[in-house]
Amino acid sequence: MSQPGPAVAGISTLRDVARRLPGRILGIDAGGSGTRVALLENGTVTVRPPGPPMNALLTDGFAGHLRRIIEAADATAAGIGMPGIRLPGQARDLSVELTRQTGCPVHVTGDADSARAGAFLGAPGVVVIAGTGSMASGWNGESSARAGGHGFLLGDEGSASGPIHRAVTRAAGQSLDALIGDICTHPAERDRLTALAPAVTALAAEDAEASRIVLEAAEHLAELAESIRRRLGPLPVAGAGGVFRAPVIWDRFAELTGAVRPAACAAVGAALLAGQRQRGQHRGSGRPAGRA
Repeated sequence: MSQPGPAVAGISTLRDVARRLPGRILGIDAGGSGTRVALLENGTVTVRPPGPPMNALLTDGFAGHLRRIIEAADATAAGIGMPGIRLPGQARDLSVELTRQTGCPVHVTGDADSARAGAFLGAPGVVVIAGTGSMASGWNGESSARAGGHGFLLGDEGSASGPIHRAVTRAAGQSLDALIGDICTHPAERDRLTALAPAVTALAAEDAEASRIVLEAAEHLAELAESIRRRLGPLPVAGAGGVFRAPVIWDRFAELTGAVRPAACAAVGAALLAGQRQRGQHRGSGRPAGRA
């Protein structure tokens, strides 16, 4: 089995990009299973304490969580990649509100935009995200496109084998009927699902049905990338998210798409987008970079 693919660019390239950004730039990658936070300053990336799971469509009070994360970092600007952001107006309104509340310039985008910025350090490409949900986002330097990302539902497209049934219920700590009821009555708490994919992928080497499921999942993810390429051209592909930690899924996905690992995580991508925006605003105003 092959090893994980190489990164798009080395750490020296990330440092070069980060050094060109002004001040202390905070990056926040919100998600259904948790929120990752990173701080860029003088070309150095520092991991900050994580935040709770967040989704703009599903999480009550998520703006308060974001405000507290930003205020604790003492940043000069912040970027947020937020799932559930479907319209440009939503990102703009949240940016304005958080900027007002924190006194720190905040730039909000969808989570796919920040993942792509991290994966390719701002260069053109397609990123496929596979975590508690899945989607793809691409940019060719002029146009952008997305595929997937419509939300999740528990499905029953076929019956599972006995080992899969036992592995899933063992990972969930409850019966299948109880699990289904729990998920359907707590749709915002998608971290309840995160233990299930590893339970199935771990069986793939010895159970034919588990192997079929995970290979089919990899092929679905590859098709998301190809749908973007059909619209934007033959762009490079990166795969991000916890599902790709399973070698059986990554190997098949990389075989089909030529995918590589991201150059940087989505939290860094959010910081890069915010820093680039700040740098452009400072140039436009003629003011020096740094704290106001």
